[in-house]
Amino acid sequence: MPTVFTFQRYSLLGVLGSVFIAIQLLTMPSLFASSAPQLRSKLAALSGFLTQIENKHPRLKADQAGLKAAQALTQAASSPLYNPELELDVERVGFGSNREDAATIGINQTIDWHDKRSARKNIAVSQQQVTKYESDVTRQQLIGSIFSELANYQVQQEILRAHGKRLQLTKQIFAQATRLYKAGDISKLNLEQVSLSHVQTQLALNQAKVKLVATSRTLVSVAGVDLKKWPSLPYAPPTMRPVTLNYTQISNDLPSLKAAQSRVVVARNTMRLRVREQKPDPTIGLKAGGEDSNKVVGLTLSIPLHLRNNFSAGVDEARSNVKRAEALLENSQHQSLSRLKSAAQTYHLTYTGWQSWTKIAGNSLQKQSYLLMRLWKAGEVSTSDYLLQLNQIREVELNQVKLKGNVWKAWFDWLSVSNQFRQWLDGKAATHTGMHTGTHTRIEIKNDTNK
Repeated sequence: MPTVFTFQRYSLLGVLGSVFIAIQLLTMPSLFASSAPQLRSKLAALSGFLTQIENKHPRLKADQAGLKAAQALTQAASSPLYNPELELDVERVGFGSNREDAATIGINQTIDWHDKRSARKNIAVSQQQVTKYESDVTRQQLIGSIFSELANYQVQQEILRAHGKRLQLTKQIFAQATRLYKAGDISKLNLEQVSLSHVQTQLALNQAKVKLVATSRTLVSVAGVDLKKWPSLPYAPPTMRPVTLNYTQISNDLPSLKAAQSRVVVARNTMRLRVREQKPDPTIGLKAGGEDSNKVVGLTLSIPLHLRNNFSAGVDEARSNVKRAEALLENSQHQSLSRLKSAAQTYHLTYTGWQSWTKIAGNSLQKQSYLLMRLWKAGEVSTSDYLLQLNQIREVELNQVKLKGNVWKAWFDWLSVSNQFRQWLDGKAATHTGMHTGTHTRIEIKNDTNK
């Protein structure tokens, strides 16, 4: 059964109490709860938004071009290492009747005797994997920042709506206060205080509009697209139990860790190439020609002598690079696990804090505001104190909206660190959780003109 709260309007006090309750309608978490169809609809819209980003964002397009360049380099490294050489030799000895002409044509081919070609190909293939995984890292970080800005944008929208509703209702308060002042029920000072509250609400609304525009421009800049209507987020992200997560498995699937692993492979293949480069490749040549009536056929073989430079320094460098890449891989594994655990714990604590506020503070504020209204009605609280404390309660309510925004940003940070944006939108994110569903609360405000 829905909960029903009944309030009565009683002169200026009743109007202000109605204002407060109406504002609570904007901020009470239970009223934002999404049903399952609404949740699926919002996730589908976010999935389409993510696809649009992946297809159109300039930064991701640049990474795609870089990946194609890496593919071209792989194809080039797969080609034969040496091309044949054509040689033509024409010679004239003497002049006049004693001259002798000689001409030979030959072809030389250096043989990749130690298979340097396959080593170069393996390096290029591994480097292509590094490029791909680095592109994935850029993608997950970019999407994380975009969705975080989307959360900021939605928070500012909710704040703007709250201020707009406040302004609309404070106009009604001021009109009612004016009528009560003319009837002699309130003093001039009380009327001025209500007027000042109305002006402050107007100022807060203007500031909220400015901040929403700034947030919108930031979102456009980060997202790389300018949409007339941005997708909205669900009421709240899932709950999470960090102790149930398999951090090692999640870490092993991260593109940053795979990139570090591929760099180790690149370093090892480079060392193999440097070792093979120490071994010379022979060049075989075949030539044929003639000197007047004499025919000449020749076969040549040349082998470089690595006497002055045996290329051992290159091997030493490659060996050190292997050790460096392995150490960086170990560090990357440690850092990945640390970031995953930190992001999961941060989100869990943020969500738990927001959920506790939802269950406790919301009802507490409602009770405080109603009690405050009764005290003011009885004349035990002055108008200035009433407005001051009511504004304080309203600020706490706005902080609740910001807190929910912090929950979303912590969630998006977790999805970015764990690279699970697509899994979340497809309902496969590693959370071991269920979606939060609120309970609807209905509030009735009755007008009683006889009191």
